[in-house]
Amino acid sequence: MEQHVLEILEYNKIKERLAKHTSSKLARKLVNNLKPVNDFDFIQKRQLEVTSAKKILNREEKYPPLGGMKDVRDALKRASKEITLSGEELVEIANTLSTSRGLKKYLLNLEDEEDEYKSVVKYGVQLDNFKSLERSINNALDNQGNVLDSASTKLRNIRRSITDYSQRIKNELNSILSSKKYQNYIQDSLVTIRDKRYVIPIKSQFQDKVSGIVHDQSASKQTVFIEPMAVVKLNNKLRSFMAEEEEEIYRILTELTYEVREELDRIKETLKVLAWLDFTFAKAEYSFKIEGAEPVLNQEEYISLEKARHPLIPADEVVPIDIKLGGEFDTLVITGPNTGGKTVTLKTVGLLTLMAQSGLHIPALSGSKIAVFDEIYGDIGDEQSIEQNLSTFSSHMTRIIDILEIAKENTLVLLDEIGAGTDPTEGAALAMAILEELYSRDQINTIATTHYSQLKTFAYQQEGIENASVEFDVETLQPTYRLQMGMPGRSNAFEIASRLGLQEEVIEKARAKLSEEDIEVDKIIQNIEESKQSISKDEEAAKAERKKAEALKEEYEAKLAKVEKLEQKIKKEAYAEAEEIIAGAKKKVDKVVTKMKEQAEVNRQEVDRAKSKIDEYRHNLSNERIDLEEDIKQQELQQQGPANLEVGDKVQLKKLNKEGEIIELSDDKEEAVIQTGVMKVNVDISRLERIDDSDQQQKVSNNTNIGSLKGKKSRHISPKLDLRGLRAVEAKEKVDKYLDDAYLAGISKAEVVHGKGTGVLRNVVHELLEDHSQVDEYRLGDKDEGGSGVTIVKF
Repeated sequence: MEQHVLEILEYNKIKERLAKHTSSKLARKLVNNLKPVNDFDFIQKRQLEVTSAKKILNREEKYPPLGGMKDVRDALKRASKEITLSGEELVEIANTLSTSRGLKKYLLNLEDEEDEYKSVVKYGVQLDNFKSLERSINNALDNQGNVLDSASTKLRNIRRSITDYSQRIKNELNSILSSKKYQNYIQDSLVTIRDKRYVIPIKSQFQDKVSGIVHDQSASKQTVFIEPMAVVKLNNKLRSFMAEEEEEIYRILTELTYEVREELDRIKETLKVLAWLDFTFAKAEYSFKIEGAEPVLNQEEYISLEKARHPLIPADEVVPIDIKLGGEFDTLVITGPNTGGKTVTLKTVGLLTLMAQSGLHIPALSGSKIAVFDEIYGDIGDEQSIEQNLSTFSSHMTRIIDILEIAKENTLVLLDEIGAGTDPTEGAALAMAILEELYSRDQINTIATTHYSQLKTFAYQQEGIENASVEFDVETLQPTYRLQMGMPGRSNAFEIASRLGLQEEVIEKARAKLSEEDIEVDKIIQNIEESKQSISKDEEAAKAERKKAEALKEEYEAKLAKVEKLEQKIKKEAYAEAEEIIAGAKKKVDKVVTKMKEQAEVNRQEVDRAKSKIDEYRHNLSNERIDLEEDIKQQELQQQGPANLEVGDKVQLKKLNKEGEIIELSDDKEEAVIQTGVMKVNVDISRLERIDDSDQQQKVSNNTNIGSLKGKKSRHISPKLDLRGLRAVEAKEKVDKYLDDAYLAGISKAEVVHGKGTGVLRNVVHELLEDHSQVDEYRLGDKDEGGSGVTIVKF
């Protein structure tokens, strides 16, 4: 769009107000670069994003977590050049990445069954996760960017040494300060620092009395700061440790900068998405501020604004207007008195069009239509050019000539007080010729304001050109600022003069000097106004009658509802009374029957519990026996059993965690009968090992339990989990349980099928895998494994 139009329509003031709703410099830069465009699809998408963002802000309890976002682009640029970043810069990067993670989680966890948030939520999927980098920075730095002692063992040890030596030096200096020998020489009994070395203040006249190095003196020269020889070596050692501390801090910051540099491209992309989301939510907030709505866009040069308000005029002062342009007419001539609101109407149409083409909602009723124009040209207000030594008329004419030279199809032209500043007859003739020229060109829409009465007749006579006017109240001698489509404005000069006290004979002489054509036009307009007022009164009366009818209808419906409610109440009370009588009769019978049933139920439950316990015992015994025999069959041992086994010895089945006692030995002592629990089993001697009582006491039963649990799990858990068709919340619960079960089942590698889709399920899965303690690594599947629709997990 032409810069001149942006200036005269005060477009930059809209951007200034929009910028106040941003949370970061990144978004404010997007606001500063905002300009109207003519790409229809692009504008449509931006409008939908603002609408989605408004719905999120309006419906969700929590505000999107945009705080903490910083403009770290300069720091990233420095990191790319291998310049070590400061602690403050690294903390700002970590905080920004944390904001990204929080915003991603916020957007992906929104409940949006109707897909009304998708225009915004899709950006949440694009936000990357930098949890590892965040952790590295936060573990090494505090909130102010200072390197923590815990950043490295070496740094911790160095700082301990610094603390130790500092204390030793202070003790030595305090000893000097408190000694009687130096009492008369000391200016103040305090230890201070000069040139990073501990010193004490000595009176200038006694500096030769204290052996040491002078580092500084006071402004009055009454005090010198001396480092006594007794602490020189300690100070030297302290300075050495401080130098080591600086080197270690630099090394830690360099390592963290390297980690940032490794993620540079991903961080930059994430910053763009963060800035765009901040920018979008700012546009949504501004839409709330101006009570805006998404306009219905079209490419047919058609404008239809309902209750449109100029966004820069205070809400309690602005008068909404209804205005149309395009379709049956593409040129609109607005007439009316000065300061009546003609220019405001012109600016409202132009500014709202610029806002809509910038992806902003407009302050008008929902359903208002806005055309997407390639260009907007305008000549508005008093643009007299002192530099060019041009009069007001010359300045306007120069601008209009430029517009006529460059205006082409799909253009909106706004002309304020066309033809003004010169002889009225010639000015009106020029105005009509300019409007005819613009009208003759295809796909050019024009709105012009004027106070020339000739243009009113011109608009009536020309097909495709329509009249409109701003209303003026003759009674109060004040404009109402309301726009009247299809009606030219009257000058009202004679009525105003009369009400102000001008003699009637003077007014009559003035009327006599009007041409018959002027008088006829004025009468026609007056008749139209009177007819409109009559119609308006009839409409108001009809509205009043309709309101009365609606009130009567509401009153009747309320009374009817009251009668129906009373009828229901009477029936309900009658039914309740009948039920009460029947209930009283049945109560005694039910009481006896209930007691008998309860006793029978107790007896039945006891029998069922007994049966259940017996069945459970039998089932467990059978399973334990089967598991034990299977374990014994699968155990293959090469070594011989222990020698000199006797009946009564405590033994263990090797590698099976089963213990028992020998109750019988074969003659050749190669087999034994083992009592383990309630079972007896025949076992080859080579499968046994003797256990002492002390060893037996140290056994931990947990191993057996875990082994048993893993064995049972492995028979039921599949190495593949399918999440397709689930919502995010359902998938999250299912994945969380599956990870624990798969680990207990001893599965080393699993497949989680989440499909490709929008990526919401994939992000939910990856977020859980990132935090799960038993997951070693995870990745998207290869082509033969399902590609990006599958995640491979290793435990």
